Amino acid sequence: MEFHRPLLANGEIAPLSWEIRLFFVNVSWPMKMNAKRFTRIYDKVTLVLGFLFFCYQNEAEMHFVVNNINDIGLALEGMATYLILVEAHLRIYNKGLYKNSFREFLNEFYEKIYMEKSYNIETYMDIQRKLLPTKICSYAYMLTLVTYFLVPVLGFFSHAHLLPFKTIFHYDLEMWYFYVPTLVLTLWIGVAVVSHLAAESNLLATIILHLNARYLHLQSDLKELQNKVASDMKLRSDKVLGEYRREFIEIVKRNVEYNDFAQKFQKQYSFCIFVMMAFSAVLLCVLAFKAATLGMTTKNITFITWIMGKIVELLVFGTLGSQLIETTDKMSSCYYMANWEDIILKSTKTADSIDLMKLIILSIELNQKPFSLTGYNYFNVSLATVVTILQGAGSYFTFLYAFR
Repeated sequence: MEFHRPLLANGEIAPLSWEIRLFFVNVSWPMKMNAKRFTRIYDKVTLVLGFLFFCYQNEAEMHFVVNNINDIGLALEGMATYLILVEAHLRIYNKGLYKNSFREFLNEFYEKIYMEKSYNIETYMDIQRKLLPTKICSYAYMLTLVTYFLVPVLGFFSHAHLLPFKTIFHYDLEMWYFYVPTLVLTLWIGVAVVSHLAAESNLLATIILHLNARYLHLQSDLKELQNKVASDMKLRSDKVLGEYRREFIEIVKRNVEYNDFAQKFQKQYSFCIFVMMAFSAVLLCVLAFKAATLGMTTKNITFITWIMGKIVELLVFGTLGSQLIETTDKMSSCYYMANWEDIILKSTKTADSIDLMKLIILSIELNQKPFSLTGYNYFNVSLATVVTILQGAGSYFTFLYAFR
């Protein structure tokens, strides 16, 4: 397949971790700009067919929930996979419908924001360490998928036509010519869901970490400029003013570039974040209820692993979001503390001093509000939001458990 591969600033193909490469399994990753006509047609056909298959699976799982509405245990067992399916359905096809803008966004990220190992090895290794919890989430989701896939395997040895997920289809699955295509469909749905959730989580964490690192380097450059001014003040002040102004302008330009990318990041992932946060509380409540009622059984591994993966995922994004807010909140203070007043005080060129003061005011106003990643301005990606979601899930769980 002619999948798109973004390029780094030096023209080399950007490295994609195996978790991000999981995007290739489903229909949401864009094709090359110059892909062959057959490949583009194939991509569009699979996008439409995949959407219809998801709708078909949605209906079958909802049918099971409605059919067992009087049995809260069975209904919630079906509801757990149904909620995961709907969330993944919305997130996958949001990306699939806007592949062109997604491709442009990836190009800009890897060209302007992504920090290569050769650029700063300490920052790069620090980012890789901070990505480990997100990778653990991927393993948890995959383990959950394996437990579901064991169901038809066990059914094969017991001569039963079982499906991985709780569904009711409008035909007899005892007929092998109905069962085999349906089994293949549900297996593909499971792989598509888990691969997208794992890949998107890793890509989101990667983008946040690299963007945060860029802002931290800006602050470091401002600190270096401040120290340089302090050591160069013994030189002719007008010369120092000229050098300071040139370096300061370069820093502000990079700041504007990062802020512009942050807004594009917000636009690109606002829907995804909204859906992720909106489903989290109810999904955790349902999974926790099943885990609590099943007790210490092998079947409970399915729900426990997904709960662990989901909670870790939320905590990781909450932590990374809070760090990004904190980093961008410090930008205006870094500009204010950059020793510009010493240069202006000793400068003999009034016009240049006024221009520098205007530039300082502009840079402070540019960073007056910290960047916060949100889901349509409704959910804020921060630890406070994650705590609220977990508290809500706990409240729903308490109600359901008492209702049982």
